Amino acid sequence: MEKEFTFETDYDISALSAMARALRMTIRKKQSRRTRIFGWTVTALGILVMAALGINLVTLTAIVILVLFLLFEDRMNGYVAKKRVLPGTEHCKCQFFQNKFMSVTKVGKTEFRYDRIKYVTEDQRYFVFILSNSHAQAYDKKRLTGGDAGEFRSFIEDRTGQKVIPVSGRF
Repeated sequence: MEKEFTFETDYDISALSAMARALRMTIRKKQSRRTRIFGWTVTALGILVMAALGINLVTLTAIVILVLFLLFEDRMNGYVAKKRVLPGTEHCKCQFFQNKFMSVTKVGKTEFRYDRIKYVTEDQRYFVFILSNSHAQAYDKKRLTGGDAGEFRSFIEDRTGQKVIPVSGRF
């Protein structure tokens, strides 16, 4: 079995934030939209209440915290995920073959079939595979060997039968 591509990825805040963004913009899209609408509505109502009744320190603090969460949701989710990463899985080497891909960490080796991938996303730095509502894998483009990002994109689209979804920005 001939190896096609290899990635090495450190699961740091950057990678985990990319995974959170990819989940939010694909499989959790409807839920995320409802949550954001609710959050911005509460923010607007809080501002209206303060405009009508005067500035209240508790209300102002709540609005500031809510806005920060809305603006930096992916980064905060990445931070929380970093605290939950199992020891030994912080670094991953993943090899892609024609019929499977294999992830190797200090904890062990896991083989995956391409049909397990629900979505493939891409941002400036990472390819992210969405496996379920709460599971994703990130692959650092800067540490790709065996080809370039364009070649890998074509390879993974062929293997999964899906188009790679570009994700960027906060919203």
